[in-house]
Amino acid sequence: MPSGFDGAYAYARVCGSLARSFLGEKATALAMSARVGEAWRALFGESPPALSEAELATAAEHRLRTRAMDALGNIAGSLLRDEPFFAALLRKWEFTYLKAVLAAMVERSPAAPSLTYGCSAPGFDARAYPDLGMMLKKTRYHWLIAFGLDDLPAVKNRLDRQYYSELWDSLSTIPSGLEGTIPHLLRLEAELQNMVWSLRLKRYHSMGAADIEPLLIAFDGVDVRTPALRAVGLRFDSRQDWQGWKWERLVPDSRREDGGAWFFDVRGFELAAHEHLRCLLHLRLHLEGETYVPLYAYFRIKEFETTAIQGIIEGIMMASRTTGVGA
Repeated sequence: MPSGFDGAYAYARVCGSLARSFLGEKATALAMSARVGEAWRALFGESPPALSEAELATAAEHRLRTRAMDALGNIAGSLLRDEPFFAALLRKWEFTYLKAVLAAMVERSPAAPSLTYGCSAPGFDARAYPDLGMMLKKTRYHWLIAFGLDDLPAVKNRLDRQYYSELWDSLSTIPSGLEGTIPHLLRLEAELQNMVWSLRLKRYHSMGAADIEPLLIAFDGVDVRTPALRAVGLRFDSRQDWQGWKWERLVPDSRREDGGAWFFDVRGFELAAHEHLRCLLHLRLHLEGETYVPLYAYFRIKEFETTAIQGIIEGIMMASRTTGVGA
């Protein structure tokens, strides 16, 4: 067992932190917010800084991620630095930051976005912005130099797949007896993510299985693609097609607002998939308190929380633009 790891202590701290979740007692106030500034007050209990709506939304995301990172650091301690698995897990925020930097390059922004969350020193040289070669040479992202930024969505997709592949490979570094059901949880997450991606690509880009397959997460020795590729072949306007599909229980019971025929609600399925995984993470962290599962689950749950809050804030921004209400 790693020096200094106390499973019972980590489990208790994780439970205490999750009990103070932003989506707990603050959810009602957040949902009732009509402006981004009100959402800021609901989240952080203080007046918002003098920023535009878009800047305030970005600042809120950064603050949420920073708090989550600080809380995880307080719970996990030196494990975040010493264990390759946790380094790979937390690298999610480095990948997120890199995607923001690349987007700024495409938009010809004069400066790289500031790094205010996730890691104090990313695994690439952001100071060399906007020189892609200088930023990424001799890093895990070096392939981007030749790949280029002509197709930013393809770049982001490949980065997402790289993150999951590296995380899967890092499972072998977890000390014996501490991995618990992390391999199962990661396989499940990849399978669900593949389904969400493939259904989006079919719905919004009319892509078929042959074009979608190379864009899906792949793990050596484990199939996490087949349910997604099968779903691509099912009709979005036929509920019967989805009977017997592995993840039929997550298919929303959706009908058109005008009372018309059933249709497959991609967004509804995505929400159901995320909720299924979130509930499973909560369950497993309580059942496997002496392993690394609570720490892994905590990170993933905080990711879901941040994504959900971002969605709420984006909805507030869209509504305020429609009504002409400011931040």
